[in-house]
Amino acid sequence: MLPKDPLPIPEGQETDEQRRQRLRAQLLTLMLPHIDQMVDTLVTAPDRELFRAVESKAHDLGQQLAAATHQAGLDDRKKGGM
Repeated sequence: MLPKDPLPIPEGQETDEQRRQRLRAQLLTLMLPHIDQMVDTLVTAPDRELFRAVESKAHDLGQQLAAATHQAGLDDRKKGGM
């Protein structure tokens, strides 16, 4: 027996995958400058300071990613994404 076709998506509404890709692109855009800073730290930090510099930057990046993710989720739901 062939699986039934899923219900068509009403025009103007996103599929879950479209929404996922849109949110992913939004977060990547927000976080790319921070990732670049992390890469710069890896390239420029002296060996004796590398662990501390990376640890500090990674901690800050994690907090910024969490805040950006929460905000993107809230904004998306306000727009009717869910």
